[in-house]
Amino acid sequence: MKILRSCVRDPRRAGEKLSMTRRNLLLGSVVLTLVACTETPRTATNFCRVLADRLTELTTAPTNNDDVQQLIEHYDRLVEVAPVEVEDDLATIRDLFVQASEVKVNDPASVQAVADAAYAAEHAAQDAGIYVGITCGVDLSTGLAVQVPAETP
Repeated sequence: MKILRSCVRDPRRAGEKLSMTRRNLLLGSVVLTLVACTETPRTATNFCRVLADRLTELTTAPTNNDDVQQLIEHYDRLVEVAPVEVEDDLATIRDLFVQASEVKVNDPASVQAVADAAYAAEHAAQDAGIYVGITCGVDLSTGLAVQVPAETP
């Protein structure tokens, strides 16, 4: 990032204090630089790259609690980089896995709550699958490449 020369303290004027405005501009520039450098890009390209890196783990059925926790971590990362169009859908899927990981199997109400959440998440899963198929060319449930039909004019 290019900082305006007027914002940087000139060593030749060591005795001069930075004005409050200049100090605030410099501090603001530093903060914006740090935020811009640490924020994850929420582009379709970055999302598809992160998805590709985690696709095997996302499409492998979990067999134990550790697998479920890893799956939740993968969905956390996808939600973090997801474009706005698909962010809520992926968060709904992730939240379902979280709820399923906390189910009390001997408590019928707990089991029913997860079943209800699964039905409620069905629409989000379909929308996320469509987005991923069109944007990344991948079937989210299998990890297989899909052919997206070309649009006709």
